[in-house]
Amino acid sequence: MTKAHKQKRLISFVSQKGGVGKSTLARLLAVGAAHRGHKTLLADFDLEQLTCVEWNATRMRNSVEPEIDARPFKSLKKLHKSEEEIDVIVADTRGLADEMTKELAEDSDVVFLPTGTSSDDLRPTLALARKLAKQGAEGRIVIVLSKVGRSEKQLSHAIAAIEESGFELLAEHWPLRDGFQSELDAGRAGREAHNPYLREMAERMENALMKRATPKGT
Repeated sequence: MTKAHKQKRLISFVSQKGGVGKSTLARLLAVGAAHRGHKTLLADFDLEQLTCVEWNATRMRNSVEPEIDARPFKSLKKLHKSEEEIDVIVADTRGLADEMTKELAEDSDVVFLPTGTSSDDLRPTLALARKLAKQGAEGRIVIVLSKVGRSEKQLSHAIAAIEESGFELLAEHWPLRDGFQSELDAGRAGREAHNPYLREMAERMENALMKRATPKGT
């Protein structure tokens, strides 16, 4: 399927390593899109972990609304066969970039690369961004600072490194707060947090992701 014929939005979350908040942000965006009335598919390509699928099972057990369509996929071909009547597809990939990551990045409308602020996280993230850009995803790559601690110095160094790389940086960053994991453990995400302080932070991130992921008027 070519981009010229594709009306739906495919938004991918990819990373070179695990533990950077990739699956968390994918669920946050999927929940945000569903609450906005989009017919949303959360496609889980990490068949070993199935983080999003297992989270959605908990969500259904706890009767959290709206319902999220979360399914495992092993190939892009299988994904395209499941796109009927879907507005937004949020793809969560493995925590290790592979050939599937490359294929998804090439086909996606937006590719989000979450990263922590440390050099250990930034180096592989920017290396992956450069690789994906050369392979056809240039102009659609967005770096997202995730699990950001309270060190302003480390945050500013990370921002400077990303700006120097020339890649787009999402305006909002995802803070490191234990409460967000508690919400995920209960099948909720993002704006569904019970704590108003966490909910406010989540809504800011959701709005930033949605603004970048979907064109105006959709």
